[in-house]
Amino acid sequence: MKTKFGVLGTRCLLAGAVLVWSQSAFAEREWVSASWENDIVAGKDGGGYTNGIYFSYGQRNDPGEEITKSPILTLPLAWMVSDDPTYAYKLHSVGQAMVTPEDITKEIPDPTDAPYAGLLYLRSTYVAVQDDFADHVATLVGVVGPSSRAEEVQTWVHKVVGSDKPRGWDYQLKDQFVWQLQRTAVWRFSTSDSSPFDAVLLADLAGGNLETSGGGGLFLRAGNSLARSYSTMGFLSSRVSTPISASEGWYIYLGGMGHYVHNQILVDGNEFGRSASKGLEHYQYSLMTGFTYTWKRASICFSYQSDTEPNKSQTARKNFGAITLALQI
Repeated sequence: MKTKFGVLGTRCLLAGAVLVWSQSAFAEREWVSASWENDIVAGKDGGGYTNGIYFSYGQRNDPGEEITKSPILTLPLAWMVSDDPTYAYKLHSVGQAMVTPEDITKEIPDPTDAPYAGLLYLRSTYVAVQDDFADHVATLVGVVGPSSRAEEVQTWVHKVVGSDKPRGWDYQLKDQFVWQLQRTAVWRFSTSDSSPFDAVLLADLAGGNLETSGGGGLFLRAGNSLARSYSTMGFLSSRVSTPISASEGWYIYLGGMGHYVHNQILVDGNEFGRSASKGLEHYQYSLMTGFTYTWKRASICFSYQSDTEPNKSQTARKNFGAITLALQI
């Protein structure tokens, strides 16, 4: 049964989504995208981050046009980015993610394992792009707990695909408002704009009761139109991909990231500050690879990721695959 906070939090989240989507701003290009991530692709079901689905709407200007304005939610950090970029874009995303224990068939979950946790959120991102440097700032607000509707989604999906029924959702995290501020810097290194190869360096810092972390990564890419698409690599630190931002063409990437994670509610539980770091693996590493192809008004991206298990009670790596479809409108 939903708590009063859960009902109010869900309504506020939906109201916030309407607010940011209704902003009017000049932008030559607009696109929508949908992303789905799941560990079934890696032949596993349950244990840490297990499923995520995200829907996004973006706007950007072309070089020489009026610069796209930052979204309302990013105002706490937008002052940090350049006020005279070559071009800029903004992205509004609504998503749902879930974490489950290793064995989802137990009616009473192992207390030393990851908890049952669902997250429903709204995230706004603003990206200012210069020649070989892109600056991302983002704000996320959402709700963790029954109001995220993660239990219903996982139960339905497992019924459709014939997987084990998750039996421990009665022990999921309680409803709680969550937030996070994040800044990501992206550098591109290449011999020329037309080179079929480049390297992309990332550094990011995030803070909030959802997660507080800091780290960076390095990616190698091969393809075409790389100079126009490198800034989208910054979304790899937040599980959001926007390959439609690239011009027509394709690229493949391979690389990894490392982070120090101080707190993460989806592992620590509701008691921020007291249970933080109790079962959380602070040093986390990710290996990532993917392929993006864009043609005319559509784009598709396939990716695969192998992460450090975020809970100290587990030692195996957490693997999952993802697909993103995008359409310019």
